[in-house]
This record gives sequence, C-alpha cells and structure tokens, in this order.
Amino acid sequence: MFGKLLTLILLLTNQSVTDTSPPKKISLPQQLILINLTTKTLEFYDQDKLVFECSVRIGKRGTPTPLGIGFVYEKRDRPIFRYVDPGPQQGQVVNYAECGDGLKKVIHSKMRALGLNMKGEIKYSIHSTTCSETIGKPLSNGCIGMTVPDMLKLYPLVKEGTKVRIVK
Repeated sequence: MFGKLLTLILLLTNQSVTDTSPPKKISLPQQLILINLTTKTLEFYDQDKLVFECSVRIGKRGTPTPLGIGFVYEKRDRPIFRYVDPGPQQGQVVNYAECGDGLKKVIHSKMRALGLNMKGEIKYSIHSTTCSETIGKPLSNGCIGMTVPDMLKLYPLVKEGTKVRIVK
C-alpha cells in the first residue's frame, strides 16, 4: 500500500515538474458593481477606481432585492419587459409603465438591462426604468432600477462577468 502511494506521489510530482507549458490565464474583468440597499445607491468600480455612482430603486418588502455576491451574466440592449404577476396581462409586453404621475410610455430603444446571477438564480436584473420618480424607493419585485440616462452611462462600461455585491 505504501509503495503504491509513493509511486502515485512521484508520478504526480514528475508531471508537474516536467510540464513546461505556461499557466493558463483566465480573463475576467476586474470590475465591481456595489449596491447598497440602505442608501439605495449603486457604485461601479473599474480596476478599484470609482467610475460611476447613482441612486437606484430596490425591491419592496414582499419581494426584496437579494443580498450577496453574484455577477453580470448577460447584457441586454433594448430588453422587452413582460408582466409577470398572475392576471389577464401576464406574459404581455409592458408598453406603458404605471408611474406616480400616470402612465408613461416605455421607450424600448433606450432601455438596457444587466442580467444578474445571484447565487445561481438568474431572475434579477439591473435595468432602466421609465418611472424616474421611483428611484430611491423600495418598489420593485427585487430588481434594481435606474433612470434611463444613468443606465445609458453605465451600460457601455460594464462587461459580462462583472462581480456584483449587494449589501445592507
């Protein structure tokens, strides 16, 4: 038994010593999106430098924004939003948002979304919202909402794979 174990160790050691190929590098963006649920703010860091910050809308009590660490798994240019709540509109495209001051047309050409993978779940996004008066409030179904102008500034800076940290 001892001899077999020693032979296995020697084989593994010899493989690593004789392997002269360069180590494989994994290219991940050194970016971070930090979302603070208490202050309802988003900060974007690139190479440890704060590049962008803004106020955001977060999840409400019954559907909170999840805490933790995740990453941007996809970028969506001109996403189509659909009704998710059970009812006669479920699955239909949202063309008008119900804002505090009435209905506002969703300008799909200016909408952007960053799909989040939070602990293996991909049901949340950081996305534009037509209802800018909701920014700074807990009103969403867990997603992080940004004004259209803020998202149009952030979107081109973020790469897929960017780390996202959501804290209180």
